[in-house]
Amino acid sequence: MKRRVVVFRHILVWLIYIGYEMSLIQITVGLSNSAHRYIVFYLLNIGLFYFNAHVILDFAFFKTRRPYLISCGLIAIEIVVYLFIKLELDRLFSGSQNLSLVLNLANEKLWLTNIWREIFFIGFSIAYWSMLYMVRFKERNHVMEREQLKSIAEKLELENKYISAENAYLQNQISPHLLFNSLSFIHNAVRRLSDRAGKGVMLLSDIMRYSLVSSEDNRTVLLTQEVEQIEKLIELSKLRSEEELFIKFRKKGKLAEIRVLPLILITLLENLIKHGELAEAAYPASVRLEQKDNTLVFITKNKKRTGSPYPKGGLGLKNIEKRLVNFYPDKFTLDIEDKDDLFSVTLILHL
Repeated sequence: MKRRVVVFRHILVWLIYIGYEMSLIQITVGLSNSAHRYIVFYLLNIGLFYFNAHVILDFAFFKTRRPYLISCGLIAIEIVVYLFIKLELDRLFSGSQNLSLVLNLANEKLWLTNIWREIFFIGFSIAYWSMLYMVRFKERNHVMEREQLKSIAEKLELENKYISAENAYLQNQISPHLLFNSLSFIHNAVRRLSDRAGKGVMLLSDIMRYSLVSSEDNRTVLLTQEVEQIEKLIELSKLRSEEELFIKFRKKGKLAEIRVLPLILITLLENLIKHGELAEAAYPASVRLEQKDNTLVFITKNKKRTGSPYPKGGLGLKNIEKRLVNFYPDKFTLDIEDKDDLFSVTLILHL
């Protein structure tokens, strides 16, 4: 609710209350005091109302450990201070020069009237504060309930998505197994005619099986397994090409016990094979894998092919970067250098 609306409602309620009370006084005993005196006293009572609610009660119940005891003590002090201010205002309006406490000490009726008036506004203030607190508490509960329902809905949505993805994954298992069986059949049939074609089919089958198994979850694989698939992919590329391909793959360091995220290095090599000019002996493609201390470096360099049949867009490299960010946060560097005739990628993993 806007602040202006709240202020307007408060003013309206006070005007209705003061109008009712002034009308009642006029009908019963008549208005005997000046207008400015009524204004001062009503402002004092309204100030008492809001001070009690938003200062004393808020402090006692929201900032102390014993709210009831402290609120009673503060209200008792408030009554004494208010009574002193009220009697002093009475003295000022009456024109007396004597101290009001001494002057009115014996005026029991005046004391009781002021105390009753003060207790009335304090009680009114307590009722207002209680209602306001209940509304705030109810709104807070509604907010908490909405957040809980939202959280439950999001959880159910994630569970539904997971179940759908799992079902789709299980259904899709049929296709890879069918493909591998078909490749095995093709291999047995083709190798009788061409050992080269049969070997190519088996290499393709091994690479696809590794890609399927290693991508089932986000676990790491041994670097030696990834290296084995890199060598198979290079060999397969040379088999399927009618021209002689020049790809140099060099390894250095202790690679046996290192584990890496699967399909990262293979995808970088695949990018080189798709877009690189590999048939020129003077400009061979270079693939280098090196381990040093706790760092693994993988570098690919190739001359760019003119008129590549594959579309450009770098989707594979973008996917690699996303996977690296998720799995190696702040522990990797991926530098891509794209010149007019040369393309290179440098991946550094801090293990």
